[in-house]
Amino acid sequence: MYARLIEFSGADPDKRENAIQTIRGTVIPMLQQYDGFAGYIALYDATNRRAKAILLWESEETAEEAEKTLAERRQKLAASVGLTVESADLYEAPVVEFEGARV
Repeated sequence: MYARLIEFSGADPDKRENAIQTIRGTVIPMLQQYDGFAGYIALYDATNRRAKAILLWESEETAEEAEKTLAERRQKLAASVGLTVESADLYEAPVVEFEGARV
């Protein structure tokens, strides 16, 4: 499994709920259309106005193929909720274990 760690700045606490709605209503359904998409985790740090997202992919190939179109989409979607994309790095995820339901 592979994980793309995306770092954002400008996470305005007043826009948090709008960002969550955009993630659930637009981002995740869009990602589900890509072959190999395996999951999404959103992280939020209100104190430092930062956010991160972890996109899980079944393989390096599916992650890289998706990135060909996702990079531009990510910039536009982030800007629509007041965020700036700082980085989008791909990592091998040799251990991924989840217990529990969607939050």
